[in-house]
Amino acid sequence: MTSEGSAHARFRRALEAGTPLMVRAAAAELQRVGLDGALAICVVFLDGEPDSFPRAAARGVARLTLEQPVALTDANLSLASLGALQHANQRAGAEA
Repeated sequence: MTSEGSAHARFRRALEAGTPLMVRAAAAELQRVGLDGALAICVVFLDGEPDSFPRAAARGVARLTLEQPVALTDANLSLASLGALQHANQRAGAEA
């Protein structure tokens, strides 16, 4: 372990800093990013690298459907909620 801590700690700090480049680098060090981490990455991209947000959101929902028993309607709601974050209705997307 380096003086900077574990890869997971660096990832958390990168998310807190909200810098997409730092988040990408820290995530690359991890063997696996959990679903909560994937959502946090989407939020960082939404603020700092909006062109990368749609792909990150789609990948997050795809992972959700592969890793969890999710009904199709819930997968659709997840994707729509992330889409709302990208547009004018950010509050509704965050609440959903």
